[in-house]
Amino acid sequence: MKIATLGPAGTFSHEAATTLFSDKEIELAPNFDVVFDMVESGKHLGFVPFENSVQGSVHEVLDLLVERDAQIFRTYDVNIHHALGAQNADVVTTIASHPQALAQCRKYLHENYHNAERFPVSSTAYALDLAREDPTMAVIAPKQTIEEVGLELIDEDLQENGNMTRFAVIAKEDPFPDEERHFMGLVFHPIADRPGLLHHILVAFKIYDVNLTKIENRPTGKGIGDYHFYVHFEGDPHDARVQKCLEELNTIKEIEIVKMLGEW
Repeated sequence: MKIATLGPAGTFSHEAATTLFSDKEIELAPNFDVVFDMVESGKHLGFVPFENSVQGSVHEVLDLLVERDAQIFRTYDVNIHHALGAQNADVVTTIASHPQALAQCRKYLHENYHNAERFPVSSTAYALDLAREDPTMAVIAPKQTIEEVGLELIDEDLQENGNMTRFAVIAKEDPFPDEERHFMGLVFHPIADRPGLLHHILVAFKIYDVNLTKIENRPTGKGIGDYHFYVHFEGDPHDARVQKCLEELNTIKEIEIVKMLGEW
């Protein structure tokens, strides 16, 4: 099955996909919506970043996991190394890259390019094209890609220490049915509110000894204060403790389980 990931060629997603899936055909999409379109066609596995150790979750991907017919079935933690390139280091006034890359290099940019405009674009590959056309623009991108397009390599390893991105393999149906799973995720939505509701939910995980590894919320888009809650926890679908915990959650009348995020 082909792998769909964010393009164009030269993005960090593309670089990671070609390294991890060297035996697969990689097809590039212009945005995450199209990646999910390709997954829903049933002919592709998706490969998307969904969490970074510096900047946290990739919110667009979280939202799409709720909206679309796809789940997580495997994850990879990939060290991300950012480099800076330009035509001429002495005349740089603007630095372009994907918003995640700019954010992951925030401290470096503050210390070394305090007065430079930060110009977010849809991909690092597009930023490279801009830097090739404009001598006053630098780009944050993979070192290899900067050198391949003929820009001067100004600096490398701009990112904060420990900068790592967790990528997810997404699909409509489990493409790895024989693999062991160590984590699961779900999304719930409070349909009513009361004091202690979140405590009630968390107690279900404590009672059945299920280790909760992450919880965060995202707006549903229906109004201020209306949220989806994303929960990750240790376990697999066959674990009796997990089954009991999910049964308990389903008895809480004030919430609805919107979706299982997957098993990985």
